Amino acid sequence: MGDVFEIMTYLIIILISSVVMVAWLKRKGKKKKARLKAGE
Repeated sequence: MGDVFEIMTYLIIILISSVVMVAWLKRKGKKKKARLKAGE
């Protein structure tokens, strides 16, 4: 059962990190979107 606990913990870490990245991109993405579009 230890493996299941490790998998659950790993998934939770991924979910939290993904949520943080999305929130961070939404805050700073507004200003950088113009630069990214121009760069592409």
